[in-house]
Parts: sequence; structure tokens; C-alpha cells
Amino acid sequence: MKKILLFTLIMPYLAMGANAHPKANVGAISNSRLTRSDSKQATKTIETIKGTVKDASGQPLIGVNVQVKGTTRGSQTDVNGTFTVQASVGETLVISYIGYAKKEIIISSAAALNIVLAEDSKTLGEVVVTALGIKRSANSLTYASQQINSESINLVKTNNLMNSLSGKVAGLTISSSASGIGGSVKVNLRGSRSANGSNQPLYVVDGIPILNSANANGQPGNTYGGSPDGGDGISNLNPEDIASVSVLEGASAAALYGSQAQNGVILITTKKGKAGKAQINFTSGVTVDHAVSLPKFQNQYGQTAGMTSGDITSWGAPITNTTDNLKAFFQNGVNLTNSINLSAGNEAAQTFISYANTHATGIEPNNKLNRNNFSLHETAGFLNNKLTVDGNINYINQTINNSPNLGFYSNPITSLYMFPRGVDIQPYKDQYLFPDKTGYARQNWITNGAGDLHQDSPWWIINREPGIAQRNRILLSGSVKYEFNKWLNVQVRGNADRVTDDFEKDFYSGSNNVYDNRGNGFLALSNQTVTQKYGDAIVNFTVPLPHSDFKINGLVGTSITDIQTKGISYGGPLSTPDFFSAGNIIAALAGSPGNTTLNAIGKGGYPNITTPTFAISPAHSQLQAIFGSADFSYKDWAYLTVTGRNDWSSNLSFTNNFSYFYPSVGGSVILSKALHLPEVITYAKLRGSYAQVGNTIPPYLTNIQNTQGGDGSLIFTTTAAPNTLKPEKTNSYEAGADLRFFDSKVNLSFTFFKTNTLNQYVPVIPSSTSLVSTRYTNAGNIQNKGFEFVLGYDVFSNPDLSWNTSFNGSVIKNTIIDVDDKDGINSFDLHAGDNGYALRLVKGGSYGDLYARTLARDAQGRVILSGTGTATDPYTPTKTNDYQYVGNTNPKFQLGWSNTFTYKRFTLNVLVDGKFGGQVMSMTQGFLDWAGVSEASGQARQQGGVKVNGVNSTGQAVSTVNAQAWYSYIGNRDGVLGEYIYSATVVRLREAALGYTLPITNSAFKSIKLSLTGRNLFYFYKKAPYDPELTMGTGNTFSGIDLFGQPAVRSMGFNLNVTF
Repeated sequence: MKKILLFTLIMPYLAMGANAHPKANVGAISNSRLTRSDSKQATKTIETIKGTVKDASGQPLIGVNVQVKGTTRGSQTDVNGTFTVQASVGETLVISYIGYAKKEIIISSAAALNIVLAEDSKTLGEVVVTALGIKRSANSLTYASQQINSESINLVKTNNLMNSLSGKVAGLTISSSASGIGGSVKVNLRGSRSANGSNQPLYVVDGIPILNSANANGQPGNTYGGSPDGGDGISNLNPEDIASVSVLEGASAAALYGSQAQNGVILITTKKGKAGKAQINFTSGVTVDHAVSLPKFQNQYGQTAGMTSGDITSWGAPITNTTDNLKAFFQNGVNLTNSINLSAGNEAAQTFISYANTHATGIEPNNKLNRNNFSLHETAGFLNNKLTVDGNINYINQTINNSPNLGFYSNPITSLYMFPRGVDIQPYKDQYLFPDKTGYARQNWITNGAGDLHQDSPWWIINREPGIAQRNRILLSGSVKYEFNKWLNVQVRGNADRVTDDFEKDFYSGSNNVYDNRGNGFLALSNQTVTQKYGDAIVNFTVPLPHSDFKINGLVGTSITDIQTKGISYGGPLSTPDFFSAGNIIAALAGSPGNTTLNAIGKGGYPNITTPTFAISPAHSQLQAIFGSADFSYKDWAYLTVTGRNDWSSNLSFTNNFSYFYPSVGGSVILSKALHLPEVITYAKLRGSYAQVGNTIPPYLTNIQNTQGGDGSLIFTTTAAPNTLKPEKTNSYEAGADLRFFDSKVNLSFTFFKTNTLNQYVPVIPSSTSLVSTRYTNAGNIQNKGFEFVLGYDVFSNPDLSWNTSFNGSVIKNTIIDVDDKDGINSFDLHAGDNGYALRLVKGGSYGDLYARTLARDAQGRVILSGTGTATDPYTPTKTNDYQYVGNTNPKFQLGWSNTFTYKRFTLNVLVDGKFGGQVMSMTQGFLDWAGVSEASGQARQQGGVKVNGVNSTGQAVSTVNAQAWYSYIGNRDGVLGEYIYSATVVRLREAALGYTLPITNSAFKSIKLSLTGRNLFYFYKKAPYDPELTMGTGNTFSGIDLFGQPAVRSMGFNLNVTF
């Protein structure tokens, strides 16, 4: 290991020698090589001049160019930052280095020189990473772009790095899955726009797209659940490897990425070795998570009399003995992350190596995550730096134990929350298993295996229904760039991203009969491999226009993206009890046709366990493209950018539209350069753009085949997709300005935008005479328009004390202009309405509209009641026959406010953010009311019933309804969920970090920083009974739905950052 490290450390310096400029001489220059300029100096005495070059912190810089001005004599600094050059008194040394301001020094004597270079912050600030990883001048951008640096990402650590962007980017909405550690996140840029496709952005690392795939579990398909969140790909990355994140929200910014980037791009730039800076960085962080925003329970009434099994409720007599059942189950979660990286290099080659380990335990017992990240990033220049080679290797190994299930079934939170009040839960915790019994009798739980919700003991679920998800991922990327001259270069890049997931879920004998109907146990297994291969070739050019005010540059290129998915998912009851092996799964049950082949493919999932299921269909899709971009500028204050891209999608094979083209055009004007503006305006830029982006359809939709049934029979398809299907397209407009005032102390950027997404693929049910059950067609027009802004202010800044504050905000309005007028369809269900609600797209409505049954009311708005109001026939409410609009899950306005304070060696960062408007639905609260365990149900009983404005069948006004009758009706599975709609507005202290940098002199340590951190510290405002930012699923169908999800957590921790 030591030899490998030594070789890695010296490799950049070997490369420096191999690639040194032939004219960079450290010895005396022979007379035969003297230029005309040299000969003029020949009469002067040439002496050996020595010196050292360091940065502002006193660290030596390696590979700095030291050149005698006007001559070919020069040198480079060595590993100690020292140099030797031949020069005469009176000559000028030019010291230059990438990322630092050039410096010139006149030699006054032969004494040794001590030179300090300052970082060129002006140059760094003018460069922005854009589409395809291309660095461009910020002045030339015709669209809005926001960047987040590494320090902000790693300020307060989380299990998924995307959570670190919450509240920091205008127009970005992030919702986390309520599945705890290792769960996925829903990321949305400028609103949802695709009815059946993904609304997640494209993730790009160093200019190359990567996968964001889940394992075979994916996302929940219904509210019954029984399977965990499948995670995502972006959470696998090591945040400490990231140098910056650029958020490209508009279609113009992402047009060169094509179909994949319809929803915007999260562009990640990773760290590289720095020339001249050999250093080691070590970071260690520990956070402790505590459950917050928990349901409120009543403590006045106990278990319903006479109920000894099933879904036992708490409509019993008054009690005085209560226990905190949640405290008996939930624990404090701990996240421990350690990361180390080594960076070394010179101007010829740079190396970056890193390793990170994340070990986390969730707030649910036995829920654990362990992740290892290895990374090697090497960059080298050859042939006088005309040839640049860059390579990056990442390997991720991740294991998640007992990721919580979502939905009703096999969910410990369902049983925990519904447990009857006044009953001591501790005995069930101490002994959840009766080892000497068989079948369901092995499980010690109050419901005894019965009931509509199929509740199991929480401790049985976490111990006897264990699940393990393992992921191995390797991400290889490389690029070769050759610069022919100053105006032409060619770059070839590629990557291979391979993700292999293995999942196993064991249900021991004694589990609920939904899974274990034979009493011997049940086994679910899946293995899935997703491989993405990407390659592109790009020619970058600048048109030579000497002595002209005009500049023209651009690129042309081609790319190919190939994605393959393969694997198998199977499960079934066991023959031998509790022997969890694939060979022990019963292939077919006596008396039933069973599944006897591996062709019984369908997303049945393992709750449907009478016979084995095989769920993963192989898939292969490919996207080929050519693209180009041209940038025109005039006097560096007027810019015009034009792009075009043509895609060929294999998913549109067998149609006439597998090839599709889309353009973009944008312009910007730097008013502060073109005009004489008031002195108060430091910088002013106006920009605007139009873009069109296409999006393909899912694979195999255009050529649907017959399949083979589980028993070997032929199954004829009745689904049809005509050859006229077209790609989905989004037309995008945006206009805005970037302004700076008072010598750049105040900065303001704002953008107005509008997008219309057309040609969505929509399923249509034709007439029965067609013999077609479902036909796909292009239809729809979903519009998003809005406004976003970023406002920053350096309140004061001096060496000892500074304060920077900034706001970011966005307003987004979504409108469903059309669903499918041509087929007479004006609504489309994203979620089909099981268990009492639907997410529905309706013409004139908005994406995210919630529909549910509501209380039936008369013309005066009074609740219509049934029953006579007697003890045996109490009043009960009635509900509408059809689902009614009850709210929209999307916020109307988002605002983030960040502050950075520094006082000498102390730094304080505070982030407050809020989401305003929108509604969410808590099915959890409905079930707690129905069971009589909620605080609301207890308060209603104490006040003599539920206070209502009601009317009975005779027209008599009714003001009070029996609490049990009321909540038993509205709160059950098919109740009146319109009564469980809550404001989604939430304002919180998102992040806080207090850091201190230790004073260090004459030490092996370059810097040591200690920080106290906190996340989700408290809510300034929240009305919902849970954290409305959490969601049951991160796909299109479960936004704003709470169904026995894991509660939010408050995190507090400590970070240590050491640089050697």
C-alpha cells in the first residue's frame, strides 16, 4: 500500500518531466540558442537567480512558470516551490500559474526571491460550467444558471446530497421519501410537466450523463405498499468529491443534452488535483437524528370493549394509565461519515484520490446504511499541453438493512400508531416471538393476525421480516482533448455507468397471511443490473477574425447513449419453513395452474404471493444524436447563441417519428459595457431565450408483443400503439436580468419563464368493437409559467467581521390547457383512486390536483346526516358519490434566506426557508381518528361529540354528532379524505452551522476547522400533522400523500475538517 501511495504521489512530477516544454531550461542557455533579444543582453552579466513561489497561505506552489520576459530563458518550480533561472540585473521575471494572478518582478540583485501569488478571483468568477461541461464566460450566458459550491453542499451533511440544495436554489423543489436513510428524493425544476414520463432532472457529472436508477423495488405502485423505497442513484455519490453543482433549469441551458434534459440538468463538477498543491484533506462528521413532527395521541380513553383481535380501536371507557408507545419503538439515528482525499500535481499532471465511508442508523431499529466510495481522478497534459487526457474512476458499495416499507402492509409504524391506548406495549416488545408455536401463533401481537390492515408487531417486522438491499456501482469516465491551435480543438469523451442491485426480503413463518398464507414463510428476491454507456465527440472552434469587434465560436458534435436493464425478480411461499433459498420456493401449488416458467412477467410484487412472481422485464434503449452550437459576440457586450440538436430514438422505432429536431436561440446584452450607466450600477445584463426540447417515450410501446403466461400459454395483447406516435416536446421561453450595484455589494438576478409541454403519450380506451383495450395517442398541453429571483447583499466586509445575506425565491403557476380534446378526454388519473383519493389531471386544473370524496352538503352548506340520532342509530355524515377537487400539492411560492457571518476565526451559517401555499393529505390522521387513538378523537369525546353544522333527514338542524360515529365514517380506508386536507405551508430553520478555524503556525497541519451543525432545527410555521415536505413516493403518483410514513427528523452534529 505504501508503494502504491508513493507512486501516486510522484506520478504528477514524473509527468511534469515527461511533458516539460523543450524550451523550459533550468540550466544555462547555450549561445547557439540565443534569440535576437538574448544577444542584446549578451553584454550583460547573466547570473543564477534563485527563488521560492508560495500561495497566500505560505504553501509552496509546484510547477509555476518562471520566464525571463522577452527571452526563451525560463524554469518551473520544483516540489518545494523553488526555482533557478539564468537572468541579468534589470531583466523582468514573469511568474504565471493557472488560477493565480500573473506577476512581474524586475531583478535588482542576485539575492534570492520570495514570491507570493494571489488567486485570480476575477478570472474564476467570470467562468461558468454549462451544458456538456463546457466552461463559458458568465457574460455570454443567455439563460439563468445558479451554482452551489462544495462548502455549501457539505456544510450540514445528509444521507442524500440533493437534500443539501433545499432552500438554496430558486425554482428548485425537493421532497424526500418518508422511508428514512437511503431513501430517494423528488427533485423538480420549474414545475412538473410530463403526465406519464419522468419529471426528474438529468444528472451530469463532469459533462457526462449518469444514471439515477432505483433498485427493482422502484417506487410504490399503490397505497397497500409492502415494499420499501428503491432509492436513487444521485444519493450514491460522495459529497466531498464535488467541487460545485450548477443548476441548469431552462430548456435553453439544457438543449444540447436533448431528450434526457427536458426537465433541466443538475450538473456536478468533481474535484481534481491542483497544480502545485500537494495536500491531504480529512473530514469527519457525526450527526444524531431525533424524530419530530409526530402524531398527537389522546390519553383519556382506552381499548374498545369486547375487541380482542383484528384492527382493535380505542373507543373504550375512560382511563388514567397511558404510556408513550412511540418512545418504546423509535430510537435516535446516528450518521457517521469519514472522508479522506489526496490531491497533488503540477501544470503537466494532477491527481485526486479519495475514499469515504458512511455508516448510518435510522430512527427505526435495525435500519442501517453502510456505504463506501472510492474515487481516482487523473488529469495530464502531453505534447506541450496540446493533448489533455482526463480519467475518473468511481466505485460505490452500499448496503441498506431493513429500509422501512411504505403503505399499510408490513409497516411497523401502522401497528405502532394504531396500538390501543392504555395498553402497555412493553410486553410485546420484550417478547414478540413464541418460538415453540407454529404459524401465526408464533407472533405475539394484540391483533392476532386479523383485521383489514393486516397489522404485525413492529418488533416482529423489524426482526422477522428483514430486508437487505445491496448495490455495487462502478462509474468510469474519460476524455481526450487535442488542441490543434488556438481556434480549433477536438474532444472525445465517454463513460460507462453500471449499477447492480440485489434485494432480499425474508418473511419468517408466523408473518401475516397476506404474505405467509401457507404458514412456512415467504421469500422475495431480485437482481437487477442497469448499464448506461455514453460517448460523444465534439469539435470546438473559434473563427479567426483579427482586428474585428466580432467574435464567433461554437461546436459541433455527436453522441450516443445506450441503456440496458436486465435481471430477475421472484418470490413465493416456502416449502421448508424458514429456509430462505430460491430452491425452496414452491413453483406451483396443487390445484392451481401456477407459474411454471420464468415468463410470468408482471409487477405483481410480493404481497400477491399465492404463486411466485417474476417482475423484471429486460429493456434496451438507445439514443443517437448530432448537435451544434454557435456563439456570436460584438465588443464583448452583445451575445447571440444558437443551438440545434437532432435525436434518433430506438423507443420510437416502428413509427414515422424516430428522428426529431429541436432548436434554441438566446441573446444577452451587457448594458454596463454598452452604455454609460449611473455609477451606482456596477453591472447590468439583460438576457432572453427560446428553446424546444424533445422527449422520447418508454421502450417497446410502439411494437407491443404477445407474451407467454406462467403456465406456458400464449397471452394475446389487446394494446395498440399506432405508428403515428411522436416524441413529447417542450417549448420554453425565458427572459431576465443580472444586476450588481454599489461596487458589487448588492446583486440581483431575476427570470420570467414559460414552458408548454405538448404531444404527451396518453392511454385511450377505444370502443369495444375495435377489439383494442388500450390505444396510445399524443395529446395534452401542460403549461408552467413563473418568476424566480436571487438577491444578495454584502452587508459589511472587513478582515475581522463580515456578513453576507441572500434571498432566493420562485413563483410557479401550472395549468392543464389540454388533456386530449381530439378524443373527447378532459381528465386523466395519475393515481387511479384506490383507498379514497386520486391525483388527477383535468383540463383547466393544475398538475398535482388532489381529488377525494367530501362531505355531502345541502344548498345551505350544511352536512347531510343519516341516522336518527339515537344511541343505537347515531347520526353519521354522508359523502359525495364522486371525487371532488380538494387541493393542489404544489407550493405557490418558495423562499430561501441564507446568512453567513464571520468574526475573526468564527463562521456562522444560517438558512431559513419556506414553502407557501398548496395542500397535502394525511391518510395517517384519518386512520388515527377512525381508530380513536388521535388527540382530536379524544377532545371530541370530552366536549360531548363533534361540533358540526348539520341537518338530518327531516330537515332538523344538528350541531353535535357522536365522535365514534363521525370518525368511524370519515376516517376509514374509503372514508371522507376531503376532511384530511391540510395546508402545506411550512417555514423552518433548515440549516445552521457554527465553525471555528484553529490558529496554526509551523505545523504539519495547514488548517483545522471544527463545526457544530444542525438541520431541520425547528418549525416557525407548520399546520399539517406531519412534515409536508415528506412524501410517500418520489414518482408522479404520491406527491403530498402521508400514509404511515416515517416521521421527519431533527439532526444535530459535529464536523471536523483537517488539511495537511
